[in-house]
Amino acid sequence: MTKRSLKHGIVDSMREIVFGLEDSLVSTLGAITGIAVGAGSQYIVILSGLVLIAAESMSMAAGSYLSSKNAAQAEAAFHNGKKADEPTRPGRGAMVMGVFYFVGGFVPLTPYFFLDVRSAMLPSVIGTAIVLFLLGVWAAQYTKRSPWRSGLEMTVVSLAAAGVGYLIGRAVASFFGVDVL
Repeated sequence: MTKRSLKHGIVDSMREIVFGLEDSLVSTLGAITGIAVGAGSQYIVILSGLVLIAAESMSMAAGSYLSSKNAAQAEAAFHNGKKADEPTRPGRGAMVMGVFYFVGGFVPLTPYFFLDVRSAMLPSVIGTAIVLFLLGVWAAQYTKRSPWRSGLEMTVVSLAAAGVGYLIGRAVASFFGVDVL
């Protein structure tokens, strides 16, 4: 594979790479942080994280496949059966989405395998923030945006979304009178 064809392949898969990684990092971090603060159990956090990563990576892959296939069919129907100029590859998009979602989910979950819940939370958030920033910087080389601005935007917007999980975990624990973390 030439450098040019690799770059073309990356650009063709940019949506699935960024969406899969970002969504996995954010949803996994939000869910396990909320579960950690609400339950305080390493077992529950790890079990929940693994179930979430497995189910969501398959769901995201299926969603990518179905949405790409339906969009291509709608485009063909709109243009009276003519195929689009660019061939769609729903299977490839689904695979890219699923793999990047699966891999990304382990970034926030990994500290919980090695540390107790209270100690794992900060490394989970910091590690996720670093990967989000690097994802934004990496994407900027293809979008011709400022790497710093892209990285910062990716980090701030994504961590704000993940913070909802923490707030819900804290609120539910408080509602039930559970003093966990």
